[in-house]
Amino acid sequence: MSHPTLDLKRVYLALRRALEHTLKPFGFSGGQFDVLQILMHRGEMEHRELLRSLSVTSPTLTNVVDVLERKGHVIRVSNEVDGRVKSIRMTDSARSVCYSKEFCDAGDALVENMFDGFNAEERKQFLAMLARIERNLDDIK
Repeated sequence: MSHPTLDLKRVYLALRRALEHTLKPFGFSGGQFDVLQILMHRGEMEHRELLRSLSVTSPTLTNVVDVLERKGHVIRVSNEVDGRVKSIRMTDSARSVCYSKEFCDAGDALVENMFDGFNAEERKQFLAMLARIERNLDDIK
């Protein structure tokens, strides 16, 4: 017998394993890609905004950003008004990898594999249901 919370966790872990496998040839971990993906879609962000978006602890995000910075994929930018506030910016080096045909093709293949056997309507419904579950859980305080 199973439980919905365990089912969701198993699916999440399977996704993380598949993502790690997909990203390995490009030299990224899943956590690094999470940061880069948000920066790709939203642009430069303050550290605290990334924390909220990723729902990770500050030390976890700091470690991920440290590695990305050492690899030349992000830079930290100090706020002109308050030097304690740092923003994270994606570099051209990261963009060249993340927007490359090979990288995009690998991501597309992962998504297609994930939705294998789903028709377009099922896929749309599934994503709507996931969003609904997220809203329901976010309502729990």
